[in-house]
Amino acid sequence: MKKYHHNNLFYTLGIYLAIVFSFFQLRASEPYNNITGFYGERSPGLAGAFTALSDDPSGAYYNPAGLAFSYRDGFSISASNFKNSERKYINIDTPGQVYQQSQQSFDPNFVGILKSVDNWKFGFSIVNAYTLNYDRTDQVNLPLISPTINQTRNTIKENSTQMLIGPSGSYLITNKLSFGFTLYYLQDVKNSSKSQFQQFSNSSYVMRSIIDNRMTTGLLPILGFQYQATEKLSLGLSMRRILVTGGNRLYNEVYTDSLRASGANAVDFIEGTNNQFNSVESGVITNKPKLNSSIPETSEVRLGAAIFPNSKFLASFDMIYTTGFKSFKNQDEIQVFGNRTNYIVNDKENRELTRVSTLNFATGVEYYLVDTFAISGGIFTNNANTKPISWTESAIDLGLQNSFSNQIQLSNGNNSITYRNPRSGTNPRNEHSNNRGISLGVSWVTAKSSISLTYIREIGRGNSRIDPNSLSQAFEYKSETIYIMISSRN
Repeated sequence: MKKYHHNNLFYTLGIYLAIVFSFFQLRASEPYNNITGFYGERSPGLAGAFTALSDDPSGAYYNPAGLAFSYRDGFSISASNFKNSERKYINIDTPGQVYQQSQQSFDPNFVGILKSVDNWKFGFSIVNAYTLNYDRTDQVNLPLISPTINQTRNTIKENSTQMLIGPSGSYLITNKLSFGFTLYYLQDVKNSSKSQFQQFSNSSYVMRSIIDNRMTTGLLPILGFQYQATEKLSLGLSMRRILVTGGNRLYNEVYTDSLRASGANAVDFIEGTNNQFNSVESGVITNKPKLNSSIPETSEVRLGAAIFPNSKFLASFDMIYTTGFKSFKNQDEIQVFGNRTNYIVNDKENRELTRVSTLNFATGVEYYLVDTFAISGGIFTNNANTKPISWTESAIDLGLQNSFSNQIQLSNGNNSITYRNPRSGTNPRNEHSNNRGISLGVSWVTAKSSISLTYIREIGRGNSRIDPNSLSQAFEYKSETIYIMISSRN
């Protein structure tokens, strides 16, 4: 319920767009696709098609049943990856204008060990599921969309990580059938900070500072089976589900306007946690819905097959189904301004947690040119876990907004009730891109150790709507990753 002191329509629109862009950037590093990386020695080169193999420590992640078929004892892997990714949002507010976001990171990706005890194989692994860092400073002078703005400066920092750590076990029921389990402790963290300074042609200015930190803990159990149907065919199945056990979140926002009169209403404060959320904006006190401190509790099923025509060549295939997720809670608000009260009815769907189910495929091949040197390659899909973003729907949404606003209000004396219509443009999951990728790897293998180097390229194209007051725009995604894996065997 912010009130600006300027009446110029373009000026207000400029402020609003700048704010919307800022909030978008804070969410930009969140994964919009379910496949966030590849882990271990061989799986990157096979494009992640590893469910029917999983015979090294990284099988703890893909299919723990495959650990039982490992021929080596005291097997350990250490893997790291360098990733460079780029997002482009095309025709943001005028034809030809492109907003681009890029990031680079180098992180340990997987560490695992494997040990034999009779018919059992036990392992322990640490998986850095993803690490996304974003650090950027933007400055825009004299924007064409709003001639009353002289300068806008944004400074944004964001870090998102998900780490898995835990034991695994696998038992060889017969010489052809095994089962296995992994129990990961999960920690998902997202920290962001943003500051904005905006100066206008009359020398006035506004400043905004935002901090939003969340940490979620949980468990990720994985159950798997592997069947060696013949000497040349292996089949694998694994199932997993995220179980959230706890979490916390802290949000703090401060807004100042140089033209406001000094006093109690000179500064806006918005503060909240997962237990309580309140704000004081332009003298209006608002009790807001509690902040979300969870992550989607999705399930995943992997089916895999691998064939071995001869001792030098193998081909593998995976089908990965990830369920969708929806969460509902009371998100109504109460506003108090003097002796006036306004009750706001909001949609109950927690859109921050909404996920759409995906079905992805991966296939890879591996060939030993000589006994100690192998090449591998593969292709994979990585479909969006968000709802499709339609240009037509965005046009209808804007038409309804301009004709009927975004809410309906009924008043009785000093009391009122407001119903806010859910709008597609306000969806925090505002990006949709079905991606495709390829992998190419080389490995040097000896009886005691190995080293692998794999290159993966992923591209996609779709739509986004980062500004709820504009039509959707074309979106392009591109990433390049280099994986370096080192392993040793007893």
